[in-house]
Amino acid sequence: MHCLTLISAVDPLLLDLAALALHGEEALVIQATLVPEQGEHGVIRLATMSPIESDSGTVSSAMSVIDVPRSRECWTCSLREVLIAVGADRARIEADGTTVILLPVGVELVHLVPGLAVELELMPGVTLAGVAHVIDLDSAADQLLEHRSLAAFAGGAYADDGRCSGEIHMAGIGYADVVVTLGEDPVGRDLVEHLRPHDTLLLPGLDTPMLPELLAVRHDAALALARVHPATTRAWGGPIEHGVRTLDLFSELPFHPGRLREFVADLAGNGLLARGCFWLPSRPGRVCAWEVAGGVVSVGDAGPWDAALSVKVNSLEGAALGQKQGGGKGPRCHLVVTGIADEAQCARVADVFHRILLRPEEMGEALAWVGVPDGLEDWFGQE
Repeated sequence: MHCLTLISAVDPLLLDLAALALHGEEALVIQATLVPEQGEHGVIRLATMSPIESDSGTVSSAMSVIDVPRSRECWTCSLREVLIAVGADRARIEADGTTVILLPVGVELVHLVPGLAVELELMPGVTLAGVAHVIDLDSAADQLLEHRSLAAFAGGAYADDGRCSGEIHMAGIGYADVVVTLGEDPVGRDLVEHLRPHDTLLLPGLDTPMLPELLAVRHDAALALARVHPATTRAWGGPIEHGVRTLDLFSELPFHPGRLREFVADLAGNGLLARGCFWLPSRPGRVCAWEVAGGVVSVGDAGPWDAALSVKVNSLEGAALGQKQGGGKGPRCHLVVTGIADEAQCARVADVFHRILLRPEEMGEALAWVGVPDGLEDWFGQE
């Protein structure tokens, strides 16, 4: 069976270091890059380094580059099609081999990999092994908590993209099977530990052989999605000696639409990361997603609660990811907030969370919200 593995990062330098760490391993390493200025609509460039042995026995390397025209408006969709073709070709050429794909900066695992996994499952002779995300601990606090534009790392392919590095890291650390860290900064290390799910593997540094760990995993896209889905994510926690804290805020009561709009900035806090879900009496059947990264709040509709509650759970935990003991089986407000914060800041955010909730005496009028404009149409659209 041919094994395909994926590695992502925000900083292209980290992908170069990963490639160096894989040098000499029994695997074909392919660097994928998005090149919007080439061709009519841009190309996906696949570059490989192949060893060449001369007649004298000297071994050198030669680079092979293939440019694949972008086939869709969406870069991620186009890349997925290319990787499916790569998987089929590599399985035909080297049935028992391994291919490592270094993904383009800016491509999010959560958007690329689940669809790729489905396609590869239908393809004989190839399987998706471990998926990794690489992060530098020495710049982790800055890239996670400050607004660092993705365009600064990804170049022209994302010149007009409003995302920041914190969004990519938060999703990558949560989704990946293996998290690889470089650097020594203790605050960065603690931040990664607070964001990393307990059932994923942490590799500190590139001194530890990475390929055997990736090949020991068979990627489970449903389980990975459950770790990052707004309705099933959970608070992992971690060391607090260097000021990193995680708040796990939960209630079965809904948010009051008016108070949510009024206190949205206070709930987001300052220099914090957050993810999770909430519900509104005006939209009782919908999962409302909440995310804070780089000082930017993102809210959106994450689908119906019935679908969210059917997301695959980790049987080792014995309960739905993100579910509090004794609750969490239906609509709920559950926000996981992580950052460098003291007790006072944590208390302020927790206080705002509880202030926004519908009060028990207001629940009797909750049905009156259904079908009535809630003042959040610019956030979620018409219900």
